Amino acid sequence: MSAVPQSHTQYVYDFATLDRVPDGPTSVKVAARRLLSGPSLTTGKSSTVGAVLSGAHIICTLGTQLKGSGAKPHTHPNEQFNFILQGTMTGDIEGDRVFAPISNILHTPGMAVHTGLACPEEDLVFLAIKDSRHGIVGPPVDGKYDGPNFLPGFGTRAQEPKQSTAAMMAEAKRHPGPGKRYVYDMADDTDTYSGSASAAVTPGAKLALPSGISGKLLSGELLHVSVLRFAPGATIPEHVHGNEQFTFVVEGGLDASLAGQTLHVSERCLLHVPPGMPHTLTAPRGALVIIAQDNRHTFSA
Repeated sequence: MSAVPQSHTQYVYDFATLDRVPDGPTSVKVAARRLLSGPSLTTGKSSTVGAVLSGAHIICTLGTQLKGSGAKPHTHPNEQFNFILQGTMTGDIEGDRVFAPISNILHTPGMAVHTGLACPEEDLVFLAIKDSRHGIVGPPVDGKYDGPNFLPGFGTRAQEPKQSTAAMMAEAKRHPGPGKRYVYDMADDTDTYSGSASAAVTPGAKLALPSGISGKLLSGELLHVSVLRFAPGATIPEHVHGNEQFTFVVEGGLDASLAGQTLHVSERCLLHVPPGMPHTLTAPRGALVIIAQDNRHTFSA
């Protein structure tokens, strides 16, 4: 990541360095990496660890959970989009058991009672994106901050037989819930689902994306979240919109022109674009990116 001169506001954030708050002015509020739900595992309600970036309308964290652990049943007023980078996330949302593997987004509407845990085989890494109606964590339904949620065979349930993810999925099929859709495969630009769903899907063919860029868009209550693939050399020309924008690089890298600066955004780094600020995005060698915008205006790539 390019160093940002001390006299300039910082707009690019490398999650690997956010064990402390950056020096100098930043375009978002930064909270250093920590256990998010409490000072210790025994006094929290989740095992999620991450640094938090808070803008005017969007907040996010690159969260990690140890396999077999996660969040107790809880709720919060803001909606949440979780893009899975490693492992598989499972949970219950309003009675539906869900499983979200790599390259999928798990969307949880505001005030929905839900859990979220890392499946047994692998630690979980996910980008959590929320609107700013509430903070990054919500209170447990039972009101008790007495430790994370665990799957059988882990933590406080270590004496129970472990289940594989495949066995958990098979069990969920035998005991289906209401059947609402909360998980979206963002590697597929098309979408033919017609049942009840938590978010609206706009396939790539309807997004009028610049040449060399493909992907699709999810629109929730207050946020738009897209996953876009840039071919080598693909560019989003200079443009401006009234939405706040967070752009996270999953793979590859972006060169950005913003606020008189030329910035490089590497893998697992995030670029913050405040509302009304002209900017350009280019992927010299290609990239996979997540773009989140608040929905005060239509989505604009």
